[in-house]
Amino acid sequence: MSFLNKITIYQILFFALAIRLLAFTILPNIEFPDASTYVKAGSELFNLAQINVDNVMPLHPIFVHLLETSFMIKLVNILLSTASVWLVYQLTLVIFNEKLYATLAALGTAVYPYFIFYSITGLTESLYIFLLLLAFLALYKKQFVWASVVIVISILHRPTLDLLAPILIFVFSFYVHKQGFKTSFLNILKYIVIYVVLMSSWWLHQYNKYDQFVRLNLGDGIVWYSGNNPLNKSGGGVGGSSKGDDMDMSSFDHIKDPVLKNSALKQAAFEFIKNNPERFVELAGLKFIRFWRLWPYAPEYEKPFYIIASLLSYGVVLLLSIIFVTKYIRENFNSTLPIWVLFLYFTAVHMVLIGSIRYRLPLEPFLIIFSSYVIGKQIRK
Repeated sequence: MSFLNKITIYQILFFALAIRLLAFTILPNIEFPDASTYVKAGSELFNLAQINVDNVMPLHPIFVHLLETSFMIKLVNILLSTASVWLVYQLTLVIFNEKLYATLAALGTAVYPYFIFYSITGLTESLYIFLLLLAFLALYKKQFVWASVVIVISILHRPTLDLLAPILIFVFSFYVHKQGFKTSFLNILKYIVIYVVLMSSWWLHQYNKYDQFVRLNLGDGIVWYSGNNPLNKSGGGVGGSSKGDDMDMSSFDHIKDPVLKNSALKQAAFEFIKNNPERFVELAGLKFIRFWRLWPYAPEYEKPFYIIASLLSYGVVLLLSIIFVTKYIRENFNSTLPIWVLFLYFTAVHMVLIGSIRYRLPLEPFLIIFSSYVIGKQIRK
């Protein structure tokens, strides 16, 4: 324990940065199709003043366009992933008020294989996790205005928190900080004002593009239908997989209006759910398993090395978090309640839509925080 007490957060940050740079040096050419979509959207926004890709939000296209090259995008992702180590350290301190637990959480985040992997890609995860952790840290410190700004920025990056944000603010205000109903609703009102102000430019963009109000984007039809259609066997929204396709949207190709097509996809998904309630429940179970799966689903990652690495990292963290729930949740219930709300929300959303471990990744820093508490308790004993 004396060794752990001597470690500083700055040493951990240096180590986290070094290991990510080393990973990038070894694997410099990791690319995913999603990355090119954001590059295209960013180029359209800056050159045409309009994003013609219908299922993206504006922040990540702006992010990749300003950084210009794949090298710079990955370098900034590495820096964001390293900064997230500091945010996990600060969050653990503010939740548990114990330096040992914070040091363990920062160390775990520094070496966590999934965070290292995503930091050397051009994908959205590193920036989104950074924003989510920053928002939670501000909320834990009662900085509701700044937290609201960061949450809305995260929605402009990925709209996952759009429905949950007012609930989160209420839970933090009322249950964590004991501010009462009046102050709690005032904090929600402040969030709504900030939401309207920061989202207005995007709404104007969408109105100019579609000639009608579109609050977020037109990606919801795709995820509703891909998760709820007769072809879905795995619970994911996989297309072009050697394990079989979970969707075929070619029957909607004749619909040229993107708003009408999005509505048609959602309507088809709703009809499927209505006419097949038992299958919907079965798929929800499969999506739950996919969401909390111990190793990746994609065939190229179902190899011994990846499975063992996942079991020794995520598997251990999940097990320790389960121990946290069974042994320590009562004494930490109020302080961790917003995190459990986040977990329940993410899980429920992806049980209805599509399940994937990639969508679970933003929850894993919190699993590491819970794990650090359990390990710290044992070290104290």
